[in-house]
Amino acid sequence: MKEHEILRMIMQNKLICPISEPEAYKWLKDSEDNVNRISIHLEPFGVKLVSMCDGDVYAGLNTVPSESDKKAISKQFHDIYNNIGPIIEMLTCLASADEHNNALVMGDKLKQAELVLTANDNKHFESMLNQVSEITGATKKPNDQQVEALLERLRKHDIVILSNSAQKIYRVTGMISYISQIFEYITENLFDDFNEEEIELQQGLSL
Repeated sequence: MKEHEILRMIMQNKLICPISEPEAYKWLKDSEDNVNRISIHLEPFGVKLVSMCDGDVYAGLNTVPSESDKKAISKQFHDIYNNIGPIIEMLTCLASADEHNNALVMGDKLKQAELVLTANDNKHFESMLNQVSEITGATKKPNDQQVEALLERLRKHDIVILSNSAQKIYRVTGMISYISQIFEYITENLFDDFNEEEIELQQGLSL
C-alpha cells in the first residue's frame, strides 16, 4: 500500500476499516511507525489520525474546524438521525427476523434476495419497508426495488459495500460502528428537537 494513497483517503474523509479498505487498514494496524508517518504528514493540515470503535476504524479528525465544518457536522447528525438510522433499523429487522441478533456489525453479509423474501413473507415488515422507503423515494415500488434502494443508500454512505454484484450480496463496513455511536449519542442526549447550536456545543466545536 502506498503512503500517499492512504493520505488521500484520510484527506477525503474516508474511514478505513478491514472491510472497505483491507490493505490500507492492515498497513496501519500492523505498524505503529506507519501510523506515526501518516500523522506527521497530516499535522500541517490540522488533521489528526485517530483509531475509533475499538480499533475497527481509522479516520482523520479535523482539529481546527471552520464554521462550514461545524455546519457540515450538524447536517450529518440530522441526516443520520432522520434518514440513515431508520434504514439501518429496517435492514436489521429483515436480516435478523429468524435470529436473535438485534444489530448489524462490521463484516455482516446482507443478501438482497433473502431480505426481499423476508419482507414478502411478513406483512408487518412489508408495511414498515414501504414507510421507510419514503427516504429513498421508492415508496409503492415492488419490495425488491425498495430493498435495493435502501442498500444502495447505505452503500452511498460507505456503510456497506457490494461484495458480490452478481448475487447482490453486501457487506457491512466499520462505518456501522461509527454511525451507531453517533445515533446512540443523538437519541440519548438530543432526541427530536436538537439544533445546530446544541450539537456544536455538545461536540465541543464552539470552544
